[in-house]
Amino acid sequence: MTAPVVTAEKKGESIAMTAPVVTEGIGGGMKKMQFVLPAKYDSLDKIPKPTNLNVKITKVPAASGAIHKFSGSCDDEKGRVQVQKLIEQLKEDGMEIDEGKALENYLLWRYDPPFTIPMFRRNEVWVDLSESQVDYLVNKFSN
Repeated sequence: MTAPVVTAEKKGESIAMTAPVVTEGIGGGMKKMQFVLPAKYDSLDKIPKPTNLNVKITKVPAASGAIHKFSGSCDDEKGRVQVQKLIEQLKEDGMEIDEGKALENYLLWRYDPPFTIPMFRRNEVWVDLSESQVDYLVNKFSN
């Protein structure tokens, strides 16, 4: 899939749609959607400038987290159910995790276009982990 991008110079450029498309709740029923750009845009100055003021180009800092992979169609409610499964697994693994914070701040990663047959769609939910939580899991499972 490609999407036309109109830059401030009014030139069109097709950019391949990459996976995943990430959605995040930002409160008040609002969502933020993130598109991962292809590798050729390896610096901010190479990215075409959007003409829509609501579109922001942001470099996302490195982070550590836990994911739960699942298939099928996915809406917000199914995403929350999958986050709950991830939280339960982390607790079973002995990790202390703030359930409310995880349910409020998770990311939903969708890897396939909407016309993909649901059973073949790949999705993931991401929950941020602190450095101490990552260290705990590494120590627990590296033996």
